Amino acid sequence: MSNIHKPLKYISRDKEYELIEKLVIQVDNSNFTPSNTAVLMVSPDYSATVAMHLAHAWSRSGDILEIIPVDVPFPAESVWPFIEKLRDTLTKYCKYDGELPKHLVLVEAGIITGNNWKWIIDVLNEFGFERYNLTLVALCENLHSKTKSDYVGEYYDGDKEELAFYFERYNRHWSQVDQG
Repeated sequence: MSNIHKPLKYISRDKEYELIEKLVIQVDNSNFTPSNTAVLMVSPDYSATVAMHLAHAWSRSGDILEIIPVDVPFPAESVWPFIEKLRDTLTKYCKYDGELPKHLVLVEAGIITGNNWKWIIDVLNEFGFERYNLTLVALCENLHSKTKSDYVGEYYDGDKEELAFYFERYNRHWSQVDQG
């Protein structure tokens, strides 16, 4: 929440649930199975609820899709430690499970610039994932996002409004840099 002069695009708890239910219906999950698909929960502090609901909705035969958390930087932080952490997570996953799933669903509650989608996709490309093996799902997405999601619960105009969720409280990291 970097510019307090913009009106808020406020996502209440009820609105969050409504958008999750919309995504459950909207996302083509016909090829998602626990044996070939995992959910990347991007920015867990914002996306845990939506990722958990979707992973459960896409369960098959009593098995839920695995959820892998992916941390992302605050605006003033360097992306490089987060890139290395994702590489390490994926490498450990391969050592533990033998190989990565064939398909990944990236889930994010709020896409502001699309920059996180870009670097995450680049890292996944290093691990052999092509864009067609990835499904990008956003609860809310800025119309001006540089990288577009495949499925979006609701769009907002980041030039005119500031995205805010019901659970957010003041966070000093957001006031350090203006989101652009």
